[in-house]
Amino acid sequence: MSFLVLDHLQKSFGTTKVVHDFNLHIEKGEFISFLGPSGCGKTTVLRMVAGFESPSEGRIVIDGQDVTGLRPNQRQIGMVFQAYALFPNLTVAENVGFGLKVAGVPRSERSGRVTEMLELIGLPDLGQRYPWQLSGGQQQRVALARALAPRPRVLLLDEPLSALDAKIRVSLRNQIREIQRQLGITTIFVTHDQEEALSISDRIVVMHRGVADQTGTPRQIYNQPATDFVAGFVGTLNRFESEVLDAASGRVRVAGTEFSLNRPLQSGKVTLAARPEGLTLADHGIAAEVVGAEFLGSVQRVRARVDGSEIVLDRFNAPSVALPEAGEIIHISPEGSNWLVLATDA
Repeated sequence: MSFLVLDHLQKSFGTTKVVHDFNLHIEKGEFISFLGPSGCGKTTVLRMVAGFESPSEGRIVIDGQDVTGLRPNQRQIGMVFQAYALFPNLTVAENVGFGLKVAGVPRSERSGRVTEMLELIGLPDLGQRYPWQLSGGQQQRVALARALAPRPRVLLLDEPLSALDAKIRVSLRNQIREIQRQLGITTIFVTHDQEEALSISDRIVVMHRGVADQTGTPRQIYNQPATDFVAGFVGTLNRFESEVLDAASGRVRVAGTEFSLNRPLQSGKVTLAARPEGLTLADHGIAAEVVGAEFLGSVQRVRARVDGSEIVLDRFNAPSVALPEAGEIIHISPEGSNWLVLATDA
């Protein structure tokens, strides 16, 4: 049996159902991210695991124990919030040791554990400072140490990096992942930031309107989206409306250019899609008029128009490759591009 099981969870507030039949099996030591837009239900699921919300239906099992009816302090769960939620009148060391003190851990043992946690988060010399004397990133690391100090079975992180600036976010998310791997603790991380989820997760659950649209590894979510929503929400996606000419061979026409996908399709219309880095330029192919181009260091980003719709394509920068000019006609190679089939209307 999996270490953490979310079995047919549902949650309603009044007549509004915000989580619909949510199922997930998480292995011990796995790092799972819940990814989705605001209002999709990801934080509600997290709060049900924590015990702050009770499921309308379903159950939660941790290491073989049904904890659905237990209070938060009975579940052995550590939680880090978006707001640091540190006690301003307590020192860093006292904040980290607060849960241990409440649990009745002896002072000597508590002191050793606090020292261990401050070493773990890289703040061994700041134990006597107060939260207001720390940066935002340091405060969030203290909140992480406080959550980990009682040795929880599961760690829950509710958008813990959203209040930090971009550079600190990247550094801290990497540190969180390193600590999680070091401790081997089962972790659920809630975020609406795609890059965060893709960079640190073992698996990602993409949520939409209270359901899990797709669960998979970061590569699966990005390269093999299971639904139109996942394809559009995770990363940038270019869409091309096309006509199926031969369903058996997958021959289609896009903006006057015919080519074969070499896979069977339904007859009628089909929506093809490709990531910006999946579009290949060539001397001939689908014609596109350049709208603009940006130099992003290692990447050149080109915006172009195909049949009235704007697309984006990326190509690696090279000193010999100049940026195309607005109004210039470029061609997308249909054979060399990585196409996704999003939807088919018979």
